[in-house]
Order: sequence, then C-alpha cells, then structure tokens
Amino acid sequence: MQSVEKIGIVLATYNPNPEYFEKQINSIKNQSYKNWICHIVDDCSLTKYQVGIKKLIAYDPRFICHFHSDNLNHYYNFERGLQYCVEDQSITAIALADQDDIWRSDKLTVLLEKLRLESAVLVHSDLELIDSHDKTTHPSAWEFEGRKPEKLSPQFLLLRNVITGCSLLFCTSLLPQILPFPPQSQIGWYHDWWIALVAAHQGKIAHIHQPLVRYRIHNANNVGVVQDSGKLHRELLHLFRKNFQIAGNGYVVHRDLSQAFYNRFYAEINQSSYSNPFDDQKIDFGVNIFRLFYQSLAIGYNSEGVALRVGLLKIIFDIKKILQI
Repeated sequence: MQSVEKIGIVLATYNPNPEYFEKQINSIKNQSYKNWICHIVDDCSLTKYQVGIKKLIAYDPRFICHFHSDNLNHYYNFERGLQYCVEDQSITAIALADQDDIWRSDKLTVLLEKLRLESAVLVHSDLELIDSHDKTTHPSAWEFEGRKPEKLSPQFLLLRNVITGCSLLFCTSLLPQILPFPPQSQIGWYHDWWIALVAAHQGKIAHIHQPLVRYRIHNANNVGVVQDSGKLHRELLHLFRKNFQIAGNGYVVHRDLSQAFYNRFYAEINQSSYSNPFDDQKIDFGVNIFRLFYQSLAIGYNSEGVALRVGLLKIIFDIKKILQI
C-alpha cells in the first residue's frame, strides 16, 4: 500500500441525529489511515442540523461541507458527492459513509491494503449490527442475512445486492463508468447497488469477512437488514404475511435496473455487431429469472427466493398489462 494515496470519503447527510452523527464523525477522525478528505454532502437539512454539522467538524480542514438548497434524496445526493471527488484528481480511492454508523479505527487501512493487494477495483467488508444504543445485535450482517458475496456476478447482483455502501472502497478509475447514475423517477435501487454492478463488470471485487463498520439499525434507516434475506423460506413467509397480495413494482425495479446496466455497457456494442439485443448480457427478468433461481440454489448465492418473487411479479405484471389492452 502506498501511504501517499489519498482517500476521498463521501458522507451524505439529511437532518442527522446529533448523537449518532457525532459518533460517526469521531470514528472517521480516529482512523489509523490519515490521508483522507471527507466531503459532507447535505441534502437540504434544516438550519439547526446544518449548524450542528458545522460545529462538529470545525477546525478540521479534512472535512468539507457542501450544503444544498434542493433535496434530491439519498441516491442522487451520493451522486452529487461523487462529483466532488471527480474534481480532486489527487484522490485515488473513494469510501462512502452514512450519517449514523461507527467505523472501526482500522477500516480505511484494511480496505486499502486489500484493494491493492488483490488488484481489485472495489473491496468491501462485513458489518457488525448495532441498535440505537450501540449494543451489538449480531456480530455479522453477512451471516445474519445469509450473504455469499464471493459467489457474486453481475447477473446475481442484478438479482440481489450483497455489497453495503458504507463498507466499501473503490478505485477512482470506476468513476467514468459509475457517473452519471441512471435516472429514476422513483427511487427503486440504491447508490451502492449501482456501484457494485459497475465494479463487477469492470474488474475484481475483493471481500473481507472481518466487520469494519458498526452498522446501526433503527427506525429512521432508509435500508435495514433482514434475517435470511433472499432465501426461499423468507420470501414465502413474507408473501404469507401479506396474504399473497403482491403487485408488480418489485419486478419493475429489477427490470429497469437491468435495462440501465445493459444500456450503459452493452447496447452500443450489440447495435454495432447486429447481435440480438436480448442476449445473455441483458437480463429482462422473464424466463431468465427462473434460470437464476436454479443457479442460485446450485452455487449457494442464497437469493433463489428473490428470483421466485420477481418471477411471479413478472407474470402478474404481464397479466395486468394484457388486461389493460
């Protein structure tokens, strides 16, 4: 690892809980790796929260605050933050931070060492789950959810994301492919899902089973964790609890993300070579979703439940579309 490397941190904020935010800021300040710059990108918080942010990072020039008058939601706010890293050509790797977690003091050191040792384009770690009182609820998010990130591929990532944004570090060389984020009229997928897809397409992803983030789960979370998420029994239980009343929105999210991924990396190639635009590089989540169901079972990716749910949603979506004609 080159100690001169500069890490850019994008910390997205919106009306942050003062207690949680202070702990997150202190955990960044206490990193054993010191050559970093943190862009705090605020998504139009109330004035009192902006004042609190400024006070907390005062006198530390490594924190740069960007307060915005327009609220874009977390997806586009992280995109806005990455643009600030583009402007600083001395940054070689980028980490993402939420406003309410706690980083282990060696997080950046371990991530950067692994990234360079394996010549990867992105590295991510396991997470320790904590509650609103900093009490550990589970020592491993990967074990809790049944994640098997070593088995990921772009196809499986389109099915289910197993890379959490606050745990990752990626090379700035990915930015031209990551930006701009694919537009969404309603937020259906998150920034880390898109970044993970781009990284899987562009190069190697490295995995660290050691938890490097204390990941806070509380009522105000945008995204939480679910035990055995993606597995067949979990999805069936979810359907049972909803009395099997399901709509097609979940299918549309997967379909649109797949289309955005295809358009970014494959559409132009296929048009120039006259190949079938619905080849294996594009997962339209039709018949192919059931192929992914069996593949997930076979290799233990633990997302066959998602495949079944999205497949059923696809059928419902098509039936509704036919009935409207």
